[in-house]
Amino acid sequence: MLISLHCTGCSTTAKSNLNINLDDSFHEIKTIAVLRFDDRYIQEEGVKGFVVQSIPNPDAGEILADIFTNELSRINIYSVLTRSDVKDRIRAGRVKEKDLVRQKDYATLQKTLKVDAVVIGKTDAFGIKNMPIYERGLVAFSAECIDVRNGNVVWSIEMNRSEPYKNEVELAKETTRKLMEQLKDDLEK
Repeated sequence: MLISLHCTGCSTTAKSNLNINLDDSFHEIKTIAVLRFDDRYIQEEGVKGFVVQSIPNPDAGEILADIFTNELSRINIYSVLTRSDVKDRIRAGRVKEKDLVRQKDYATLQKTLKVDAVVIGKTDAFGIKNMPIYERGLVAFSAECIDVRNGNVVWSIEMNRSEPYKNEVELAKETTRKLMEQLKDDLEK
């Protein structure tokens, strides 16, 4: 008896870009805050399909903000506000984090957070794809580090990664760590 298994899409898909657009004010950036990633697009998607079902993580924006905060802190380039400090300062400023992210109100961000730059991100995919034979983790996001004093993009990241038998959090941590190490190397040149 011969059993043949053909698995389309089993291979790892990985794409990541790190763009660094340094301007003269780059060296003046000492403090940075990571805001909750905008994840409304994936929250509206939900589970779809009969054979292949996508299950988005219900807290993707917060998880990615936590991962970015941890990895930025680890590479010691900036003084990074903790996520709890960001939330406390936003609460004290009587504004909503999601409104600040969507409106890109840099003057209010600088006044409220008391930082030189912020990381604002958008989540395109963050979850598990259930396929008939296996599960596949899927992570796709973009993020920009923006100088709140002038609105210039200091660096940006785009990442799209999918891998069988891994969850989305593992993939995001792994890839973000590698991207932050590359960022550190590029900025220290």
